[in-house]
Amino acid sequence: MSEKVSRLDRLRSVREWLAWQLRRTDDTIAELERQEVAAARTARTLPPPTPGWKLAMRRTGGRPTPDAVHTSDCGMAGENTKPLAREQALRSITEDGVAACPYCRPDTDLGVL
Repeated sequence: MSEKVSRLDRLRSVREWLAWQLRRTDDTIAELERQEVAAARTARTLPPPTPGWKLAMRRTGGRPTPDAVHTSDCGMAGENTKPLAREQALRSITEDGVAACPYCRPDTDLGVL
């Protein structure tokens, strides 16, 4: 047999459940705020990513001209280089006729065979 629960008791039960839901929501909000702060701190402290490729330049007739495309960690590139994004490196090799370094093989990483 079920007893009749008074309206006041039902409202108190609903209030307890709502208070519990509110605490859970507050906890979730606090956790997400902590994650955002940690992500912002990490973004400020990490150095920007280095491009994966670089263009070695040589002096021809007193002005710099492209010599070869290298991967960013290639030691054969020399001192006079400029960083390249993937699209720029790919364009340099395929459209501009710049040679790919035979040692680090950036053309393989770029998918140019």
